Amino acid sequence: MAQPYKLNIHSNDRGARGMSTVTSFGTIQPAAAPVSKALLTANQEQRRGQLIQATIRIIAGHGLSNTTLAKVAQDAGLSPGIVNFYFTSKDQLLLAVLKTLSDEFMAKLEAAIAASGSDPGANLEALTEAMLAPDLSDPDKVAVWYAFWGEARARSDYLKACGERDEAYHKALLALCRQLGEAAPPGHPTDPEAVTLALLGLLDQFWQEIMARRGDFDRRNARRLCAGFLASVFPWRFALPAAETAAPQALPQTLPAWTYGNTEFFQLEREKLFRRAWNVVGHVSDLPNPGDYLTFELLGERAFVVRGKDGQLRAFHNVCRHRAHAVVSGEQGACAGVIRCPYHGWLYNLDGRLRAVAAEKSFAGMDKGDLGLLPVELEVFQGFLFVRFEGGEPSVAERFQPYAEELAPYRSLEMRPLWAPWSKELEVDWKNVMDNYLEGYHVPASHPGLFDLFGGHYEVEAQGTGVGRALHWIRPEGAKGWSQRAYQRLLPAVEHLPAERQRAWAYYSLFPLTSFDLYPDSIDFFQVIPLDSGRTLLRARSYALPGAERDLKAARWLQARINSQVQREDEDLTRSVQGGLASSAYQVGVLSEKEAMLTAFHDWVRQRLPVARQVQVPAEGTVAALNAALER
Repeated sequence: MAQPYKLNIHSNDRGARGMSTVTSFGTIQPAAAPVSKALLTANQEQRRGQLIQATIRIIAGHGLSNTTLAKVAQDAGLSPGIVNFYFTSKDQLLLAVLKTLSDEFMAKLEAAIAASGSDPGANLEALTEAMLAPDLSDPDKVAVWYAFWGEARARSDYLKACGERDEAYHKALLALCRQLGEAAPPGHPTDPEAVTLALLGLLDQFWQEIMARRGDFDRRNARRLCAGFLASVFPWRFALPAAETAAPQALPQTLPAWTYGNTEFFQLEREKLFRRAWNVVGHVSDLPNPGDYLTFELLGERAFVVRGKDGQLRAFHNVCRHRAHAVVSGEQGACAGVIRCPYHGWLYNLDGRLRAVAAEKSFAGMDKGDLGLLPVELEVFQGFLFVRFEGGEPSVAERFQPYAEELAPYRSLEMRPLWAPWSKELEVDWKNVMDNYLEGYHVPASHPGLFDLFGGHYEVEAQGTGVGRALHWIRPEGAKGWSQRAYQRLLPAVEHLPAERQRAWAYYSLFPLTSFDLYPDSIDFFQVIPLDSGRTLLRARSYALPGAERDLKAARWLQARINSQVQREDEDLTRSVQGGLASSAYQVGVLSEKEAMLTAFHDWVRQRLPVARQVQVPAEGTVAALNAALER
């Protein structure tokens, strides 16, 4: 059996090391004193990585010759002196960048080949897939490769740092092509060297397009063309991709328009989506003392979370067991050691047990042990409090598991409320609000200020757990708007975040109603609370780590100013969409790859409510019955 080909190359350059980031969900331990050598080394490596990532962005945006240590320092949010501490010259920094990218390149290819087993065909497919993966062929990273290769003065440095790597990459491809050629049936001779050069040229062409077209590059089509090439030269091992032999698949469709304002469909959503949904109530820091509470309401269900005398957080239905009055009032408050229903004065302990009843003897045979407040399921995740009124979906932690490691560095458990809660009611359907939130495709056309801050590069994906994520990166400089330009300039380095998140805005959504916006300067939750079909309450609150310096506080204010304008624009967008959904001209829409999270959300709804697959509105009074029939 043929053995998988391994890329074996190890640079002797020990002067430029990449960054390694380790995150953990373990308990927070007090810092040791004095600071350990290992911790100092880790911090130094993080700073080096931060500077290297900033340099990659500067080279991609300005070119090699126009890259300066001052620009790198500004992008990284560090002082020029810090840059000089780690890199004594621009040349040393550039070589460190090249070494970092080269090490990453080889590690990714070696891992891809190792994971694909011993079959040379599978190895070759894994290698081409790795070359087209977004992490390895990120447009900024690709621009750095070509910057070194294209500039005469830097070409010798490139060959010194990467010549062995390129040779190993070439040899790996050639070895795989030879193994496949040796398995050719009679009458199918191949020239492994020619095939290798052709494949190298094809992949190089794709990298050039990635650099030039950035977010508009069609990776799926590039994979299809690579598969077609392999099938053409090794037809005994590879088959032509389906796109070559079958009609192209239809575009993904939106939910039908009738579901955005239909009362019967809303009742199904209430029963099968909302009651089972995890809803964010607030943050542990909102309840610092025993007796502190937060309330939450959703379509007739009332709940509250309270901190007990033992320090534990518990959630209960906000309904007195006597005559259904709310036992606590307002969005937030405090009980003086006991919960007192204001209607008839029934008293409950902070753990929900019924403590005392006015005129108790008039309730013959009463057992107070049977009349405590009814609990509501509560989960604390990353410091945020979630409740749900009915089971059926996995826990919040289970659903966010694919993103657990990248959420940990934000230290959200340690955060504190930043501003008062915000809420607003809109005459639009809740799905319309979520649809708008879940895609960045509309940003260039509809949010000029946001596009001014980001540019067009962003990533979006969705997991099968009903969670999605979008990432946007702040441009190093060049924004036209005052707020955007000031935010670019003032946002400092945030040492607890890895380099790739220092200047990223990340958006995470927990279907169907809750989302989180993670900024370098703060975190907020954005919640959609359905009130009726076509009517929605929006709710949000921001949190941040205490002890911020002046620049970080200024960045928070600017971020909030930018997002306030975005919110106003989104409200206008969703109102217009709601009107269009009622038009006879629109029944169902189509979705692009840039709307991957929205596609996943609509599929998630259709899985739970199969009647949503019906493009035409069902006859009045039949929606529930039709849905039940489709479920069977």
